[in-house]
Amino acid sequence: MPSVIHPEIKVAEIVQRYPETRSVFISHGLGALVSEDGMRVLSPFLPLSTALRSRLISQDTFIDLLHQAIVPEEHVESPGLESYDKQGELSLLALMPCGLKMGFGRALTGFLEELEQNQGMAVSYAVEGNVNQELSYYSFVNTINEVSELPDIIVSADFNSFFGNRFYKRFVETGLFTGYGSVDPTEAYTNAGIIDPLGHYHVMGINPLVMVANLDQIGERQLPQTWQDLLSSQWKRSVTLRGGNGFFCHAVLLPTYQQYGDDGLRALSANVFQGLHPSQMVKQIDANGPGAIYVMPEFFAHRVKHQERVKIIWPEDGALASPVTLQTKADRIDELRPVLDYLTGPELAQSLVGARFPVPHKSVQAEVQNKPLYWLGWDYLRNHDLLALNEEIDRVFMPGVQIV
Repeated sequence: MPSVIHPEIKVAEIVQRYPETRSVFISHGLGALVSEDGMRVLSPFLPLSTALRSRLISQDTFIDLLHQAIVPEEHVESPGLESYDKQGELSLLALMPCGLKMGFGRALTGFLEELEQNQGMAVSYAVEGNVNQELSYYSFVNTINEVSELPDIIVSADFNSFFGNRFYKRFVETGLFTGYGSVDPTEAYTNAGIIDPLGHYHVMGINPLVMVANLDQIGERQLPQTWQDLLSSQWKRSVTLRGGNGFFCHAVLLPTYQQYGDDGLRALSANVFQGLHPSQMVKQIDANGPGAIYVMPEFFAHRVKHQERVKIIWPEDGALASPVTLQTKADRIDELRPVLDYLTGPELAQSLVGARFPVPHKSVQAEVQNKPLYWLGWDYLRNHDLLALNEEIDRVFMPGVQIV
């Protein structure tokens, strides 16, 4: 473990010792402090606590993110699914977005260890990256017939099998699985309608998908300001989406289909240049590789080292809201209430928003909390079988994708 970063350490000292922390400052609106001029004029004399106070950023959360940037992920482990032969043995399974897996795993592990030490309550759990499970665990969900085969608490990312018609009819409508807790929501959550009025799902946070323009590759083209702008033929073979190997992110394709139908899907498919993981997008932009517009989680957009090369576009009609959702077995709520209270409470929410994931808690303050979000809508989610809808979307979208 590197030497401890504390509130009174100077900003310049942190970045000089650990250059990999620069992106954390940039992602929280403190890029000026770690610029060439800032490192020379201000940061050698500015304590971290003062810098964070100016942006209303939690010291504990920010310092934890700095340590995450320094410590290799493999040194910070939570148990994975390989530790369990049967998922029904788990009290908690979390399938997390890449931008949250390490930080969430650290926070959860610390909380559960303290819970066992102080209250004697042992909780079996596993934390996995959502991208590793898209084509494995979620397909397994569709074969489950008994609630006993499932973990007691499920935290999952994106619009997945837990939103599918089969799971919903069998386990949610029947009351076997439910959301948990209530919050005083932010204006962004209220305006987008993200709080489930039936309480079937609890949205812990949103992974906001935005557009990132590589300014060196744009040429004379006008930057898009809305998602509809991305369908313009001027972006033919210029757009990079999360995907690869015949798969593209349905968190992008679903709202495109909802708003613009088959024609919108065909227009977008004609504009696709390539499919990459967001971390690969960051590397490609930093290398000034081909590709004008990238659609990626806002968390990753701030990981681009050459911020002068890009324009991060939070669309006027809202960042696409890919949810991090919690559901629990109704008959286990009383037994697991301390864990559920932690997962849906403000302490963990502060950690999520520190990674630039908007959370529903109005009491949690951060820049991303006030920006518009685009949500599919609960009526749409309940009235459509998303798994069948995704198959229909792929049938229309995939033939138009021509990746060299």
